[in-house]
Amino acid sequence: MRVITSLHLEKFQESDRRLTPQRQAVLKAFMELSREHPTAETIYHAARRYCPTVGRATVYRTLDLFTQMGIIVKAPTLNGSARYEMNRSPHSHFVCLKCGRTYEFQRTQEPLGKYTNEEGFEVLSTSTIFFGYCPACRE
Repeated sequence: MRVITSLHLEKFQESDRRLTPQRQAVLKAFMELSREHPTAETIYHAARRYCPTVGRATVYRTLDLFTQMGIIVKAPTLNGSARYEMNRSPHSHFVCLKCGRTYEFQRTQEPLGKYTNEEGFEVLSTSTIFFGYCPACRE
């Protein structure tokens, strides 16, 4: 299981927000499940192992807070349900059209840097989603 890193702690110190026991439980649960692009409900059930009194609403609010703080981001899904992943370097996703799972999809990407088009839009990040069938669903 991944642990809470100094980067996570720094983000809390910079924001003047407290890393409460409930938030710690949500972060630990997320880190444990992050490879799966977990849903809030999955994170809630895992977080209860670390803090049995954490409520569903607290988990949802905490995930929203972590998203606002840039610790996590919402991952793309086929049905629009919220799934979460670490906020890290740009990467692509593959969504299986049969089972609906979201996978990290490694491919070569050019670094984005700072890009502004002629209309004045400043691009801060990009996202590429590939759709198809995962190896298990192709069989």
